Parts: sequence; C-alpha cells; structure tokens
Amino acid sequence: GGVQPQRLLGIAEHDLAGILNPGDRVTVNGVLFVRSQRKGGKDTPIFDIFLRIFSIERQNIPLEEVAISDEEERFIKELAASDDVYNILTRSIAPSIFGMTHVKESLMLQLFGGVARRNSDGTRTRGDIHILLMGDPGVAKSQLLSYMSTISPRGRFTSGMSATAAGLTAAAVQDTTADGRWTLEAGALALADLGLAAIDEFDKMNESDRSSMHEAMEQQRISISKAGISATLRTRCAILAAANPKNGRFEAVSETPFTSQVNLGPPLLSRFDIIWLLTDAPNNEQDSLIANHIVDKRTVGTSELLIEEGSASDPSRSSETPNLSKNEYGDVQIEKDMIRKYIAYCKRNIHPNLNTEARTALVDFYVKTRREGGEFKDSIAITARALEALARLTEASARIRLSEDANLQDAEKAIRLTKLWRNDLMGDSFDETTMNSGKKGNTRNRERIILDIVERMCREMGGDVELNIVLNEAERNEVSRTLAEDIIERHVRDGAMYRPSYDSLNLT
Repeated sequence: GGVQPQRLLGIAEHDLAGILNPGDRVTVNGVLFVRSQRKGGKDTPIFDIFLRIFSIERQNIPLEEVAISDEEERFIKELAASDDVYNILTRSIAPSIFGMTHVKESLMLQLFGGVARRNSDGTRTRGDIHILLMGDPGVAKSQLLSYMSTISPRGRFTSGMSATAAGLTAAAVQDTTADGRWTLEAGALALADLGLAAIDEFDKMNESDRSSMHEAMEQQRISISKAGISATLRTRCAILAAANPKNGRFEAVSETPFTSQVNLGPPLLSRFDIIWLLTDAPNNEQDSLIANHIVDKRTVGTSELLIEEGSASDPSRSSETPNLSKNEYGDVQIEKDMIRKYIAYCKRNIHPNLNTEARTALVDFYVKTRREGGEFKDSIAITARALEALARLTEASARIRLSEDANLQDAEKAIRLTKLWRNDLMGDSFDETTMNSGKKGNTRNRERIILDIVERMCREMGGDVELNIVLNEAERNEVSRTLAEDIIERHVRDGAMYRPSYDSLNLT
C-alpha cells in the first residue's frame, strides 16, 4: 500500500474526467489500446500502451489492499482476547532496539489510532495520534521511524532534508500526454492516507515547507492552488517525526527549555499529542545492557552478501510459525505482516466510544491538572488539545482489544503515558506557556519584575529613571544585578525599553 511499483496511463473522457483527486484509490474498468509515438509529424515503430477508461469506482472500504483470511482473523481475535496482548505488541515494535518500553507503547497506540468523527455541524475531529521524538544523536530515532513505516499499512518514510512542501503535499507537473497541461502528483502525506507518515530530520526542513504541515496535521487535508489547479487532498495519516537539538546535544541546565532547543515553532509543537525527550545520559547499568544487546545483534545476524548470493537464508523471512516468533530472550512477538493485518482489521471494524467511567477519569485528570497549574501567574498546565489527545489514546487502547467500549483501564493507560512524557520533558511543573514562549517560568517572572519596577519608577519620577535605582530595587526583589542587567539589555534590544543616556532608562 502507498507505493507506485508500475504505471499505466489511463484516459478518462467527458463525464469521467475531473472527478478524482491525487492519492484517491480507485478501481477502473476499461480496454487497453496501443498508439505509436509521433516524431516530426510521422508515426514511429515505438508504441505506448494506454487504458481507455469506461467506468471508475472509488474504493470505499478503508485499507482494502490488506487481505485477511478467515484463519488470520481467528488468530487476531484470539490474540486480542489474551491478557498479554499489549506486551506482545510492544515487544514486536523494533525488537532490535533495546528498552524504550514507554516510547514503543505509545507508538503501538499510534499505529491503531483513535476514531475520526464527523459532527452534525460539518466539523471533523481527527483520530490520528501525532508523535514527536526529540533526542540526542545516536538514540535510535531513525531506526524506530524506519521500522514504523514498514509495519504500518500505507506507511511512508521521508527525510526532512530531502522533503519539500511539494514532495509532502502534491507537486504540479506537466502531463506529456495531454498537450503539456498541468496535473497534480500526490506527495508522501496524500499517499499515506489512513496510514502513517514517518518524517526524519523534521527540524531540518525549510520554514516554508514546514508551514504546509500545520493544516495537514490538524485539519488532515491540504488545500492546493498551483498552476491554475485548486484542489483539496485528504491526509488522514498519523505523523511520526524525529528532531535533533540545535546545539548537537540537549543542555539540561540551560535557561532555555528543551522544546526551544529544537528548531521547531510552538504552533507546530502544540499539534503533537506526545513529545518524547530521548537523552543520551551515561548510566553504568543501562549502558552495559544496551552494549550487550547491540553486540549480540551483530553476532546473530546473517551476512547480507551471502543472502543476496543465495547461499544463506534471509532470517527476516523465516519463523517457527507464520504469525508468531520468539526473540533471543524467549519472549513471544508478532511477525511484521501479521501486525499490518491486525491494524487494518481493527481500523476497518472497531470504532470504540468512551464509556462513562473513562470519560469521568479523563475530565477529572484535566480539571485537576488545570487547577494545580504552575507556580507562576501566567502558567497554563494543560490545554484542551491535550484532552483530545487523551481521548484518542484511550480509543486506541480499546481498539487493540477489539472492544467497542473504551473503559477505565484504557483511560488510565492514556493518563499514565501522558504523565510520563510530560514529566520527562519538563519535570513535575509542566507549563504550556514555556512551550509557547520559549522561556522558563522563572525567566518570564524576572522579566516581568524588571518591567514593573521601571514602569513604577518612571511614573513616580515623571520621566527617566536611573539605572542604579532599578538594579537596587531588583536586588530587593531577589533578582541579582548581573541577571537584571542582562534582562534590561535584552529589553532594550527588543525595543521594550530605551536608554536616553548611559545610566538612565525609560519605557518605549
């Protein structure tokens, strides 16, 4: 699904023309015919094959290309009924990568996704879960992305360095068979419709290319106006993105929050349901386990050259049973093809609703977190977007069990994962304002104190205020002279204050 292995030009005429969008999946009925290529006004002995289309049927069954037999359906139902289904699925995601259990658990929920719903007023709420992996180099982000794009039905993998807005959305190209008229070619997001798009090096994309992601992520459609063509394409896909810090590694003791150490704007960050922070900190016990795991993987693998020569069998194609296999620790995991079929079966047939208990748990968590808030006046601990993300995670958890009813356990799983990533990113005092402003709460607080002091002094003195008086007053408010001077310098540079003379200040 989502690939373009072979191409055949089809010609649709009259009422059949202009009814399809790039990325649509269709069944066409027609007759093949050949036409010789013309060169210099004469026919040549080189022929092209065309399909003259008589009728077009849109495929209204989602993920129709994934065929599931009765035996496989029985296996899926048996697996979903087992108590260990979550652990088996989590283990089956990128088994070559050691640990990262919580990250893999969230990726498992992302594969199944929540339920997209259309409301009576015509609005739509998305069901897909977007995840961002922010991490130091060498923590296996790209490996995870690559694996996820292979096990998801209609999975696409692209790298931010080589992805432009046209490559992600749609490119306008000249059609050689239609007198050079312009047509649209579907990009990665349109081809991954109802699947997953993995975008590596997300922070390396151009600013203009990244701006096309806003609509694709929230409204899950792309409005295109290119070369005289106006069209709307559907991009109902989950987005899994990876980004590196600007300075090579994350600085934990920096005044800059982790989210601002990555080259991504706050509006884009707020669209991700989960943001995992993956740091590469030394830890003797953990390092020893990871090192052993990597070395073991090197020794059990088979030489790629021998496989290509045909003198060794491909280990990725052989397992004890067609659906299940065991890893080196003896734990059961599911084969790639079976995971793809499991996901397609769930997306087609299972559309869970939150029951009363689950709804109450999510609302209570949201209200309690809002009430506790942050320690500063302008802190916002959680927004409504996070509540929607919790509902999507809860629905995905119920989907895995093939349950139409999302219960309290599903809601608790969603709340636990949300608490984990929020705690990793900002500790106990999660602050949405820090994500949006790029400044930690205490920095914002100090800036406000300095501005208040200057404003009050200017009002009292009826004009400019001496710098020394401001610095002394700042010290009384527990802001050191050095920090106060830095803040004043920043305000002057940003245009919030100005210096009539070297040792005086005023507000603009």
